[in-house]
Amino acid sequence: MSDIKRLRAGNGLRKKRRLCPALLLLLAVLLFVASCSGTAPPGEPEVTETEAGDPIRVEVSVDCSLVLEKEKTKQNAKDVVDLLIARGRCDREGVFFRGDLVLYAGASAFDALQATGLKVNYLDSSFGPFVQAIEGLGQGDGGGTSGWVYLVNGQAPAVSSGLYQLADGDQVRWRYSVEEADTMGDSP
Repeated sequence: MSDIKRLRAGNGLRKKRRLCPALLLLLAVLLFVASCSGTAPPGEPEVTETEAGDPIRVEVSVDCSLVLEKEKTKQNAKDVVDLLIARGRCDREGVFFRGDLVLYAGASAFDALQATGLKVNYLDSSFGPFVQAIEGLGQGDGGGTSGWVYLVNGQAPAVSSGLYQLADGDQVRWRYSVEEADTMGDSP
């Protein structure tokens, strides 16, 4: 073998030696990232050791029953709800979700909504997330003051759902409000 061929062969070995540690480092990083990512089932966010406190259990419901009950509801909202019922996205009473969820300590009312697995459209603001629509039923569809509101233990908190920290045993209700009076608390 000529000196040039040996020199080229030697350079190839040096390149392979430099490349091998880089590949090992890349593989180690990928394995680390894969082991850190969790896969919690829908409705049950993964609880990690870094999150303070014990998991909490909350009762959550999401409904648009007032669209079906109120005569003043715009036809557009009624049509959307009829379509959602036909597609099996909510039941005939306008209930999208009802059940218990296990969340991490410190979870917000907005976290509870997201944990339901429903499609939620929202805007981030300086006051926290503003829910624009759930499953396609949006703000203003039922009338000028219609939109999504949340209640905790039957009361309408004075803070954004993203700032309201839930406690074990809380009952969170997301409902579609048709009239302004619908936001004052649970109706009998």
